Amino acid sequence: MSDKRPKVEFVDNPNPIAKKIRVEQGRDPKTLIQKADQAVRKLGGEFEEIFQQNVAEISKSMSELKKGGDGQSAALIEMRKTLHDLRGQAGTFGYPLVSHVGDSACKFIDHSETVSANEIEVLNMHVDALKAISAAKIKGDGGDVGKELMNGLRKVIVKYNAANST
Repeated sequence: MSDKRPKVEFVDNPNPIAKKIRVEQGRDPKTLIQKADQAVRKLGGEFEEIFQQNVAEISKSMSELKKGGDGQSAALIEMRKTLHDLRGQAGTFGYPLVSHVGDSACKFIDHSETVSANEIEVLNMHVDALKAISAAKIKGDGGDVGKELMNGLRKVIVKYNAANST
């Protein structure tokens, strides 16, 4: 019987990341977590300003969408990008309602095949919700107001889906 099995070679996998990071020996993980929490709290104070800037950018994209024409596609891409960033940041800094509205808008954009007046109207409702949250400085989940707002957006999307399922 001939030995036609392939030869096995073992290769040590170098760890290039170990060369790029500095490990501080003796650091307590609890201390590192507290330090990270402090950094998040510090940035959290700046989030309202970031949120207002993002709402302004989204509103600008919404205006371009409403105009129609050649700039519509670029405006939708820019709006989606800003909404995506906003939803991630909002959750991190204690604004889950903003995150939920942004997530709803992103998913709506992702599942829409066209950009007609109906899609623009649904997106505009999301933008109006973000403007209202920003103006009222609603933090956290928004309580009853937040629930009502999200239920309203869900109903609009369900109605949109029912009208466009044929």
